[in-house]
Amino acid sequence: MGKLTGKTAIITGASSGFGRGTAYAFAAEGCNLVITARREERLKEVVSKCEDLGAKAVYYVGDARDEVTAIETVRLGINTFGQIDILINNAGIGRVLSLEDTSMEDYDLIMDSNVRSAFAFTKHAVPEMIKRKDGQIIMVSSVTGIFGHKDETAYTCSKFALRGLGQALDKELLHKGIRTCVFCPHAGVTEFEIGHGRNKEDMERSGFLTPEDVGEALLSVCTQTKNSRIAELRLASNNVHY
Repeated sequence: MGKLTGKTAIITGASSGFGRGTAYAFAAEGCNLVITARREERLKEVVSKCEDLGAKAVYYVGDARDEVTAIETVRLGINTFGQIDILINNAGIGRVLSLEDTSMEDYDLIMDSNVRSAFAFTKHAVPEMIKRKDGQIIMVSSVTGIFGHKDETAYTCSKFALRGLGQALDKELLHKGIRTCVFCPHAGVTEFEIGHGRNKEDMERSGFLTPEDVGEALLSVCTQTKNSRIAELRLASNNVHY
């Protein structure tokens, strides 16, 4: 038996990057997976790999900004596996833009993708966790949610908002058996922001966090004893100094 055998996790933004790496780490530990993102072919690939690792996995194609995506993903999890134990709000985007170059459309896109999506998924998953008086929520914020970064003003807003949301939920839900963790990773070797302020060379820069690093870190969050919880986790690479 794996560390997460019998558990069911929803992972948003699971078609690539940190979400995909987390799906593989959880699958290797026997977790049932409900993954969602916009790219169906990518989701099919992730499901196939998870099944190769011995896990059961299903997917829902949708835009995380739309509440219906949250509703239908949670419904798929309940109908398929009967419960939701873990919710990882990983979906998000970023833009490297100065304040003057950030349009209100850019701002809305970032805030809706990063914050609205997390709020909607949490709102619809929590009632299922309350029924069982058990659950783990993870908000994927960023080191940018701890220290604001220049030329990422809208992104910084969104990641601070996620951190605040996680802290509020920790106080609101803990007595109901639901633990909340705010996860603050440093830069990763992912597609994130490629074409929007980063290039492929940035993505491949030696020393950045890998999806595997993140998957193992989030696995640790979800395997704490009943008497403990990781309320906030900042993850950095040993090879990069900030």
